[in-house]
Amino acid sequence: MNRFHACLALVSLLGALTVGATGCEADDVAAEPADGGTAEPDAAPPSCPKPTAGPTRHEYDVAEDEVWSADASPHVVDYDVRVRDGHTLTIEPCAEVLLKKGTHIQVAFPGTPNVGGTLIAEGTADRPIRFAGSDGERWASLYVHAPGTARLSYVTFEGGGGGDFEDGSTIDVLGDDELPAKPLLYVDHVTIKGSKGAGVWLQRRATFIAGSKDLSITGSGNDEHPFPLQIEEHAIDALPTGSYTGNRIDEILLRTSGTGVAGSGLTVDATLHERGVPYRMGKSKLDDFIVGPPGEGPPTTLTIEAGVVMRFEKETALRVQTFTSEEPANATIRALGTAARPIVFTSAAAAPAPGDWRGLWFGGVPMDGNALDHVRIEYAGFDCRCSLATCSDISEHDGAIVLTGRPAGAFVTNSSFKAIAGHAVTQGFTGEFVDFRPTNTFDAVSGCVQTLPRPRSGSCSTPLPACDGT
Repeated sequence: MNRFHACLALVSLLGALTVGATGCEADDVAAEPADGGTAEPDAAPPSCPKPTAGPTRHEYDVAEDEVWSADASPHVVDYDVRVRDGHTLTIEPCAEVLLKKGTHIQVAFPGTPNVGGTLIAEGTADRPIRFAGSDGERWASLYVHAPGTARLSYVTFEGGGGGDFEDGSTIDVLGDDELPAKPLLYVDHVTIKGSKGAGVWLQRRATFIAGSKDLSITGSGNDEHPFPLQIEEHAIDALPTGSYTGNRIDEILLRTSGTGVAGSGLTVDATLHERGVPYRMGKSKLDDFIVGPPGEGPPTTLTIEAGVVMRFEKETALRVQTFTSEEPANATIRALGTAARPIVFTSAAAAPAPGDWRGLWFGGVPMDGNALDHVRIEYAGFDCRCSLATCSDISEHDGAIVLTGRPAGAFVTNSSFKAIAGHAVTQGFTGEFVDFRPTNTFDAVSGCVQTLPRPRSGSCSTPLPACDGT
């Protein structure tokens, strides 16, 4: 009997005494292992019978379909176990898997030759499955590589992230870098606790399998990899509901699979869901978030739900674009907030300042479907690296919103611009002026509220007016 159970027995006998009075302080109940892993429990969940045939040790590849039974628990992984060549590893409800320090379960890896592999760990609410470190050690990860898949239901992962190449993630999922994105991971009531880095990292155009839900990541992250979840743009639409709080930084890291001007960007219609925490947009100044394929391609629409907060890394932008200013754009953005739940585009800096990030760039002639309502744009206006058509007396074209082609109308309504270094709306095109002032508010804009475009016929007035001439 361990000290905690002895304390419970003593409290039961002395009913009137508190736990503290018996010397059973809370700090003794769940002591952390020295290496940052997680302690093993003393007993299986109440609905799970005590195993009679374990422990069972594993140190080889899955050479044929295997089932790790609950009765043979705990299943101790001494060396990396690989599930590949079309085989399936099924882990029964109530099973417990304990992994030695630095070990993985790898699905469909390495890649050559490879016809895939499948991990199925599907428990139930009263018969869950548990992965943890053996002897409380920090184990590596569940590593899934396309075309492999993993299906997880009612599973808890504790103390993972000890691999050498996975950014400290407990579940690391890699696609094949090709489009369309590959749905490789299904989660349903999955909990990840105490990951060294991210709880889940989806990269190389991997995404969640449709219907994924109830993912909880807590107690995770370190200084280098502080976010509970790291994904790319093609994973946003299937992002599960769940809880992503109680971590080093409670934000979802959202990166683009192609960076810079030549990046591929989001190429399918998708919704950026409100999941209770902000999105960290990018990890470096190269991480512009791009909507629309490069060059020709079917139009793409990004829909942003009410209440979403997008926090942009320094010098980055959200680009809704084609690459030719006189051509129709091939992308739209629909960000429809409400007065109570606005959509926020802001800086990721700890101490935000005007000009931290570049703002929203609309390349080409904006499509009619663009709509931003009840949004807040703040701390934008970093160097747009552009020289655009204008009839305003300005030397720089930086703006919270930069237009390189004329929109059909003012598609930003009931919104606010705050702490902008540069202009609120840069109308950097040849064509008629579009008035964005009505219904919107502007606070601490260092440049123009809006600039004047260059007319298609005639010339600019002399002298050039300041801003829009109002």
